[in-house]
Amino acid sequence: MEQIPHAEADPGALRVFTAGATREGFGTLADAIAEERGVRLHVATTHGHDIRDAVLAGTADTDVVSLPAHMIEALQDAGRIAEDPAPVTIGTIRIGAAARTGQPLPDVSDIEALRRTLRKAHSIVLTEAPSGRHMERVIDDLKIRAEVEARIVRYDTGTMVNEHIVRCEALREVAFGVATEILYFRDRGVAYAGPLPEEVQMTHVYRAALLARAADRVEEARQLFDFITTPAARGAFAEIGVETD
Repeated sequence: MEQIPHAEADPGALRVFTAGATREGFGTLADAIAEERGVRLHVATTHGHDIRDAVLAGTADTDVVSLPAHMIEALQDAGRIAEDPAPVTIGTIRIGAAARTGQPLPDVSDIEALRRTLRKAHSIVLTEAPSGRHMERVIDDLKIRAEVEARIVRYDTGTMVNEHIVRCEALREVAFGVATEILYFRDRGVAYAGPLPEEVQMTHVYRAALLARAADRVEEARQLFDFITTPAARGAFAEIGVETD
């Protein structure tokens, strides 16, 4: 298995690999933590399960990972996570719906509204990531698979889903993904319609952890994790869809 690299990484920077759900938060904080704590970050992104698998295989060329809590726990069980500093909780992320800016927002306020929105959609745009696989299960649970399957469009990443929405001018295009990835495109042509109803919601608590192999970066990781818990950092994550309360 090839290493997942940090392309052109600053050799002195603390390398952070994050699933797409928390990439903007780390990107937003990079300048602030460098100025306030003297810790430079180099942030890279790929699918969470790819990061997990690379860490388990010993091929993740990184110091810190940001992943759903259950993935962090699996890596801890495998001895891949440092005990000091302990992993830190970033916050909770939900799945929501989106449409092109300027188009009517899809109604996903309750189960029946969600069912109507899916049935009327010109296309339903999903990712192959966990949020998309969850929506596939929701469609099955709503018993509308036969009605909507031909209108489902699938992409590998949330970024590709959002780019599809930006360029497509058809009415009743609806996309689903984690709130943070949708809000990352809020000034680029994508409008957030709101979260899924609680009955079919999928939430992930995200945590950041230092890899055991990065024993020489303990102090920088400690500074990063402490900074993540500050009101300013929590506010920055909250603005991009990470629920920190």
